[in-house]
Amino acid sequence: MSSTLNAKCKGKNFTWYKPMSHTLLKILAEEALKGSKHSSTFNAKSFIKVATEISQKFNVQCEPKHVDNHLKTMKKEWRIITKLKNKSGFGWDDCLEMITVSKDVYDEEVMVR
Repeated sequence: MSSTLNAKCKGKNFTWYKPMSHTLLKILAEEALKGSKHSSTFNAKSFIKVATEISQKFNVQCEPKHVDNHLKTMKKEWRIITKLKNKSGFGWDDCLEMITVSKDVYDEEVMVR
């Protein structure tokens, strides 16, 4: 899969695919266990390590700034998911890894926004 998955830069944006995101999370989890996460973020060496691994494994040009930006995006998305999961009427399906909600609750939530 590594050489067959082809990420492209669309303008200035780096395209992330699920296997790339999984690799990012795996490496950062290992880095955290090694003590490379000093507060709410990782040190620059960790981002370089992830960018190098992604570049080699997926035959793309990934830079540390891409890793940092993608991690910020993932954190933002996770905050939204967590907020929804904790609302009344919302649930989580572990098998599908997605939020569950009835149509009525969904419609009500959309109307509020």
